[in-house]
Amino acid sequence: MSKEYHGNLLDTSFSDPHYLDKFKVFAKRKSETNPWTLHGVIVPEEEIETVIREVQEKLVPNEPYYNHFYRDDELIVVFKDKVFRISPDRSTWIDAVAYGQTLGIPDDQLVFDPNRFEGEQEYFGRENYVDTS
Repeated sequence: MSKEYHGNLLDTSFSDPHYLDKFKVFAKRKSETNPWTLHGVIVPEEEIETVIREVQEKLVPNEPYYNHFYRDDELIVVFKDKVFRISPDRSTWIDAVAYGQTLGIPDDQLVFDPNRFEGEQEYFGRENYVDTS
């Protein structure tokens, strides 16, 4: 089992634009259709519960944003007022997707990818990886 989580954090979802500076970023992906960049970040296992609470506190108020974290068979979807602990298996996503829909998030944005370390390179593209050495 991995000792760290990876997370997908959307830069425009935070009220403090400098919040992302606290993370080690391993990849970035700029949206082709929206004014945001998704940051792939690393979160040590012992910090995940604190980070989940911080993300909830720092999400822009009254906006339908979420971010997610994952490792192995664990997927954590973090909305401002609710956290879903599910798995990469889409059959476990029903409640999280339904909740996102109640916030007005379009279905095509309620896909929690990447959600496994193995899928990151395909999702972000090799050219979007950041040198973390």
